[in-house]
Formats: sequence, structure tokens, C-alpha cells
Amino acid sequence: MSRIGIIFVYIFGSCAAGCLLAYPASLIIDAEFDKIVSRGILISAVLLFYPAYKLLNIKSPVYLGFSPHHRSSTVVRGWLIGIVILVPLTVFYLLCGYREWEPLAGSLTAPVLTILLAIISGLVIALIEETLFRGLMQTEFANALPTVLAIVIVNFLYASVHFLEASDIANSQPNWTTGFSVFISAFSPLGQPAAIWDSWLALFTAGIFLSVIRLNTDNLFWCIGIHAGWVAHIKIIKAFTDRNADAPCGTLTGEYDKFIGELSSIWILALLVIWGLFIYRRSKLNR
Repeated sequence: MSRIGIIFVYIFGSCAAGCLLAYPASLIIDAEFDKIVSRGILISAVLLFYPAYKLLNIKSPVYLGFSPHHRSSTVVRGWLIGIVILVPLTVFYLLCGYREWEPLAGSLTAPVLTILLAIISGLVIALIEETLFRGLMQTEFANALPTVLAIVIVNFLYASVHFLEASDIANSQPNWTTGFSVFISAFSPLGQPAAIWDSWLALFTAGIFLSVIRLNTDNLFWCIGIHAGWVAHIKIIKAFTDRNADAPCGTLTGEYDKFIGELSSIWILALLVIWGLFIYRRSKLNR
């Protein structure tokens, strides 16, 4: 079996395991069934990563981009860069009235805990997603395909999986096959491109940005840090502000998280162009 074939077997195996285990888990865990399915798939992907890693005969995490040098400091610097990248968008939303400050009620503990959870959540999400997409998939796809095509495919998948929204089965009795039914239903939003195109494009553009970082630095820790900073920034801003849906500039965001959308796509593309010109100019000066 080819290496890309192994990756797809790993992905489908994780999905199948999560769907299959959802039923017995639902007998123990008191939660919505669709949430159990999604969490089961995520846990299965984490548990099956090592067998896939060994099956691919990967000798070292360095192969996936985990540089052995300055790991924690690189993540911290990347995290700060991620936070700063989104500051202009937040300022714009505040000035145009799309976002309005709404301090959390209660003691000082509430906002501190909110910020801490946003940071932790961002790091966990970034570690999992970057290891899978920019680490495993981009590395293997780029070895088998032209680099540009590999990056496009990886980030097409990356953007698309964010819109898998499973329906719940509150009115029916789950069984061993229900997890698969819920999983299949999750693809329905992808059949409505007009409703998700702006958020999808924003995620695709962000993924391209992270892929270029991975390609140029050969260090996945930069991607993890920047990605974690983005997630933390958005979660914190949403926690401390209210959305004014009537603000005209609100049309520049999508429905996915009410933050990313057309404007963020343009901003990230602009940063990519600026960075590309900087690298080009530096390469000419070094000749």
C-alpha cells in the first residue's frame, strides 16, 4: 500500500472507530449523541496516530516538522504572532460596531479562567490539527505530488472538515450503526456552498498561510503557535464582546464563528503577498 493510501486508511479508520464506539459510550456518558460521535472520532485519531506513524516507518518526529531546537520558545513566539495578526481585524470590528465590549460579570476569576481556557483550547486544537494536516499530510502529499498541488489538497480537506455538522438523534434509540448515520449526515452542509463559502475560503486561506510557514521554516512549532494564537484570540474576543448583527460590516464575516470571513481572507492573502515580496527581495540581495 502506498504511503498516501496508509494516511487515508488511518483517517477512515479513525472515523469508523469513533462511529462504532459511540453507541457503547452513549450508554455510559450523558451527552448528545452527535457530540459523542465527534469526540469519539477525535480520540480515535489520537490513539491511532502512533500505529499509523509506525506503519509509515517514520523514524523521527523531525520528519513531520517537529524541530528539536527551541520548541517551547518557538511556540510562544508563534502564539504571539498569531494574536497580533488578528488585532487589525478586531480593531476594525470594534470601530465599525460589529463587536461591542461586554465585560464578563462576576469576580476576577471568571475572565482569568476564560482567558486560560482559551489558551489551553487553542494549544490542544493547534497541536492536533497541525500534526495531522501540516505535519503528516502535507509532508507525505508533498513527497508524492507537486508541492503546490499537495498544499491545495491538504487545505481543501482542512477547510472542509470544519463544516461537518452532524445531526442529533434525540428522538430515536441509538444502536451500533447509529454513529455511522450521524457521521454521514455531517456532510450535508458541504452541499450548500452558498451558505459557507466565505468561512470556507477564510479557513482555506489560513491553511495556505500555515502551509507556507511549514514549507519555508521546516518547523511545525511555528504553525502550532500561530494557529493556537488565532484560536485563543477569537475565543477571547467572542467571550468579552457581543456581536451586533445589524452592523453593515458584519457581512464581511461568515456564519462559522462570526469572526472569520471575506475580510480575514483578504487580510491573510495580503500578509502572504507581503511576506512573499520580502523573501523575494532578500533572495535578490543575497545573490
